[in-house]
Amino acid sequence: MTGTPSVFVQIWVDTNALQNGSTRGVYVVDNRVSNGSTNEGTANLQTSVTNGTYVNWQVFNIDPTATGAASIQSISNSNAWGPGGQPQIDTTYGGFTGQVQNTGYAPYAVTFNAQKQQGSAGITTTVNLSISVH
Repeated sequence: MTGTPSVFVQIWVDTNALQNGSTRGVYVVDNRVSNGSTNEGTANLQTSVTNGTYVNWQVFNIDPTATGAASIQSISNSNAWGPGGQPQIDTTYGGFTGQVQNTGYAPYAVTFNAQKQQGSAGITTTVNLSISVH
């Protein structure tokens, strides 16, 4: 990754509601609603971005007193990523960052793990999101 992200996608997790195989208690938002993003606050966010934009993804526990960790495990391949490759771990901004390099609509998946309490195995969940690149 060589650029600074200007689009931020945040996955908020209610670990008390999270269940294996379900996106119940998962809310995804971005900073692009005024630019055409849709399905804010659902597990099916569609982010609207300009080609060449760097996007950062992070996951957070809704309960700030929770002792368990939440972290992104992977972001799937997508036509949106282009020759630069799929998003990677970002040690500067946290989470994952990647650049969109192909115009059009493209689905992708984010897999994350959220622990209900520190030391627990956690629950791995995948949300199927999409991105509209123009």
